[in-house]
Amino acid sequence: MTTWKRICAWNTIRATDSRVLAAALLVVAALHGCASQTANPASGLKIDGLIIENQTQMWVSAARLLVPVTGAFVSCGNISPRSRCATTFPETNYTGNPVQITWSQAGQIHSTGEFVVHPPDDIDLNKPAVVRVVISAPGSAGAVIEQTGKPSALNHP
Repeated sequence: MTTWKRICAWNTIRATDSRVLAAALLVVAALHGCASQTANPASGLKIDGLIIENQTQMWVSAARLLVPVTGAFVSCGNISPRSRCATTFPETNYTGNPVQITWSQAGQIHSTGEFVVHPPDDIDLNKPAVVRVVISAPGSAGAVIEQTGKPSALNHP
């Protein structure tokens, strides 16, 4: 290898190393920013119910909201088309842990994968809230935290 090729190869490696180092520093800075925001903004919020809405034209069965980190779950057996299932449970602290929704519909098992349900900014930490899961189409579901008063939160459509 000629001297010129060695110098070019060295400069390429050094340039690549600089880019890798810069990328690593950006990742560390981003992770540090995430770590500094781990405080739960809704600390003190209590959840005491679950509503699972089936907005589709097909039956839903074995609908479940699972918190994988703890293994805690709430479920409903069968929900007719354009209907819902609602249940209450003893108040539990909202932790901001990811949840996963699973259900069966038309012979297929569906799952949302893990995601975090964020409470609205105007949530009243002095009142319990419910989680509303909406199955809007086969394979499509989401969830929100809402507060409409107790026990009417489970009674409105």
